[in-house]
Amino acid sequence: MRRFVSPVRALVASFALVILLGTALLRQPWASAPGRQLTWTEALFTATSATCVTGLAVRPPADHTVAGQFVIIGLIQVGGLGIITFGLFFALLAGGRLSLFGRELVLSSLAHQPWEDFWPLLRVVVGATLAVEGAGAVLLAAAWWGEKGVLAIPWGAYHAVSAFCNAGFGLHASSLIPWRDNPFVIVPIGLLIVCGGLGFLPLAELFARFGRRARRPFSLHTRMALTVTAALLLIGWAGFALLESGTTLAGLSFGERALSVWFQGITPRTAGFASLDYGAMTGATLIFTMMLMFIGASPGSTGGGVKTTTVGVLLSVLVARVRAHRQVSALGRGIRPATVATAIVVLTLALVTVIAGMMVVSFCEHGIAGGAPGSATVLWEAFDVVSAFGTVGLSTGITPRLQPSSWLALTLIMFIGRVGPLTLGLALAGRQPHVEPRFADEDLMVG
Repeated sequence: MRRFVSPVRALVASFALVILLGTALLRQPWASAPGRQLTWTEALFTATSATCVTGLAVRPPADHTVAGQFVIIGLIQVGGLGIITFGLFFALLAGGRLSLFGRELVLSSLAHQPWEDFWPLLRVVVGATLAVEGAGAVLLAAAWWGEKGVLAIPWGAYHAVSAFCNAGFGLHASSLIPWRDNPFVIVPIGLLIVCGGLGFLPLAELFARFGRRARRPFSLHTRMALTVTAALLLIGWAGFALLESGTTLAGLSFGERALSVWFQGITPRTAGFASLDYGAMTGATLIFTMMLMFIGASPGSTGGGVKTTTVGVLLSVLVARVRAHRQVSALGRGIRPATVATAIVVLTLALVTVIAGMMVVSFCEHGIAGGAPGSATVLWEAFDVVSAFGTVGLSTGITPRLQPSSWLALTLIMFIGRVGPLTLGLALAGRQPHVEPRFADEDLMVG
């Protein structure tokens, strides 16, 4: 008798198994430079950060051998494509049958509506990913060729995969700071980040729109993702230019300023690459960046966060309530109450996760000590927590100096941020929707 395969449990289990495999591989002596072998905690943290396409690191790139870097980029690629697609593949291959609800839940990570067949979806996802990453690898290899020679080829491929998957892992200890004035490096990586963060559905509709004579209108999902993404990019560019004009941007040439503002407005959207030192930025900039990291990318993308469409739905609710409208709408279309409820649940669980993570990391670092010593680095620690939840990877440089217990806390936060608080809750509960009693409505005071 065939057992029912729970999609959400398959998702969580798949990520966990790949992380454990990556941990075991990164712990091996051949994966680390001589005398720099990773501890089990460091290996677990690195494997989780790579699989969850985060980018936070406790060891510099030089501590990993070529084989170790291959393991990391392999974990990034698998995590970027989504273990969920491979988990569903093996479930179907084994003959497991999914309920309609389960099928919709699994495929909702890649599309706003269920596909009739998994195989075309898998081919589209893999093909589009390899095509975009390949184009980025060629451009980056050409940009680095004069500096690195034949090594530019693996450098280009590594950073193209890491950028499109929104991972933020690089091969230089200072990320992209040495090339902040090189548009042939910064621009392709920035564009790869944007493409990876949009999601496969908007990209597919964009390609279909400009590849056909009969143009079909964009879905509400695509229009919402594109609109919120564009707004956040503009806000990121303006905010960074304003807040950092007298600090990290001071003393730079006009070209460096323009590239830095452009890139730093993009990378907080779950990418993790940096062309400037976040440890030297103002507190206001760090808080501003935390907001962008918390929102993150779009659904069905390689990025994390609460997602752009979630924010779009919540803003639509706000506008509807302010205008006293009964129906929540956006961009000329109504939004279903179930979608509004899901957005509220996602935001609530995300806030609970982030706030709890901040408290745990602060306690691990300072215990019960109060006063200035215990709060001097609290903003930097909170920045790492939000970066871990949003699977961003940006850091002020404090990550390697944290306690192992804080690394474990961040590891769990990265895992939750990748699989999603709602998905993780459903997987733990293991419940399917069922008929519920209908209660009488009653008003109560709020706000």
